[in-house]
Amino acid sequence: MNTSIRYALMAGAVAVAGLGVAGAAMQPSVAKHPANTSQPPARSHGRAGQRFLSEYDLNHDGKVTRDEFNKVTAQRFADATKGAKLMNPQQFEGWRTKNLHQHTDQSFKRDDWNGDGKLSFDEFANPIRASFERADRQSSGVIFCRPANAAAPAPAQGHRRRGGSRGAGSFCSRDDLNHDGKVTRAELDQALHQQFATAAKGGALTRDQFTAMQSSRAQTTSGRAFERLDANHDGKLSLEEFAANQQRGFERLDRNNDGVITRDELASARRSYAGARPQRRG
Repeated sequence: MNTSIRYALMAGAVAVAGLGVAGAAMQPSVAKHPANTSQPPARSHGRAGQRFLSEYDLNHDGKVTRDEFNKVTAQRFADATKGAKLMNPQQFEGWRTKNLHQHTDQSFKRDDWNGDGKLSFDEFANPIRASFERADRQSSGVIFCRPANAAAPAPAQGHRRRGGSRGAGSFCSRDDLNHDGKVTRAELDQALHQQFATAAKGGALTRDQFTAMQSSRAQTTSGRAFERLDANHDGKLSLEEFAANQQRGFERLDRNNDGVITRDELASARRSYAGARPQRRG
């Protein structure tokens, strides 16, 4: 990471998940819902890009430069550490929890296709299924798990690695029910049904139940996320370590690699995200 990143004074979403800021920012928001529909309504794609610009376009010129992105990232690191040069695990968990609270309501509204104030199983599961599709680098219907220090398998010929808000590691840690080192689509659905049944009372997730579920997930995954970012294993995160995932998110959005994310690139990323989402299953 260059000197400007180190001394410039971001955060992401979770979520996701696991979630880098760019990935979370690119989740499309929900337009007004029709009264009754079995399909997700059209999304208001412009809002997602506008949110991204509102967070990172510091000079309001309609694009985000790497310098602007780095300044926001570093400022949020400084806010989380109260100006210290290193972030401890408790500060990291606090940062994730704060981000979660900021984005949970937005996520709930986005996933509540019919606007009834609660999530059905499909409304809850389909965004995670979409993340599975993006993390399935080989498009094989299986995510293979591996030790943290093992080399990742190379993508098959003709397949490009696709970014997503939830990486393969998070599926492996939560959804490999038989501990055989891989997660299949069927296994993912079984795990999602179990998680939904545990959290939902009365057959649907309320906003409060959804928030509680997300908070629990953030708490249980913060330690693993911290360890993945802690490249030198000293039990603390430098700005460079903290920003690593966000930098990769910036690079995915910066499709022509010129150090600037434009509205056209944001729109292209939204179209790619929409194309990767699986349709509602019957």
